Amino acid sequence: MLGVQELKSYAASLSIPVCGVCSAEKDEELVQRLTKRRASFPLCDFEEKDIDKRANPSLLLADAKSLFVCLFPYYRSQLTPINLSRYAMVPDYHKIVRTYLDKIANFIQSREPQAQVVNLCDSTPLVDRWMAYQAGLGFFGKNNLLIHPTYGSWFFIGAILTNIFLEPDKPMENCCANCGACIQACPGRALSEDFGFYCKRCISYLTQKKDVTAEQKKLITSQDSVYGCDVCQQVCPYNQQVPDTPIPEFYEHSITQLNKEEIENLSGRGFKQTYENYAFSWCSKKTILKNFQ
Repeated sequence: MLGVQELKSYAASLSIPVCGVCSAEKDEELVQRLTKRRASFPLCDFEEKDIDKRANPSLLLADAKSLFVCLFPYYRSQLTPINLSRYAMVPDYHKIVRTYLDKIANFIQSREPQAQVVNLCDSTPLVDRWMAYQAGLGFFGKNNLLIHPTYGSWFFIGAILTNIFLEPDKPMENCCANCGACIQACPGRALSEDFGFYCKRCISYLTQKKDVTAEQKKLITSQDSVYGCDVCQQVCPYNQQVPDTPIPEFYEHSITQLNKEEIENLSGRGFKQTYENYAFSWCSKKTILKNFQ
């Protein structure tokens, strides 16, 4: 029988530094939180509208019992962003995380041949940050990001949904320092003291949208980033002494900026081909160009 510690040890052997387990039962607390938020703040265009799909893993795998959740830190102190968010400067995390999850899934099935597994990496309606929170991998900051005591908020989340039972971890008792730095520094004033998030004023969100209003365009061009925004992370006290990522793939083919003239000279297909190995390549050339001053 596969034990949790054996699975965590295997993940550690792959250079995954932090992982945990949570139940795959429908999370009624999450349902309540999402319902409350939607009553006060607008729904992001990229967010699943059906709350049940966001909180019920069994809709993805019948008889689901457990979620094995892993953090994939990506911070690199030697990289200085120019006009990209840090997560967009390293190779596409979707591809890298999935490769690691495939290895873990194969390990699970080698130990438990009857196990069914579904790999999750920012590709389903489930709330990745909430899963990681329930698995004891961090606490929420006022910027609505999950914060790990060692790696801050500079990480991606991957998980494996399975029908085998794994003993769950407990949520972390640490909490936000309530310094308010992220709220004060947010260039779009998208954050509030009650963990609120007004997506229509978030630079990261707006740089990914195809169409924006004149006011939103002004917000985008009032700062330097043309994809994503790290301001609320940069000022967070938990992100000041973060070690570099142990994941070797995040040291390959990094970039720190995009050039407007170079992108203008590419066709739409050429843009996709040139940047296919980066997370922002899902956006169109037109979407990225709108973000330049």
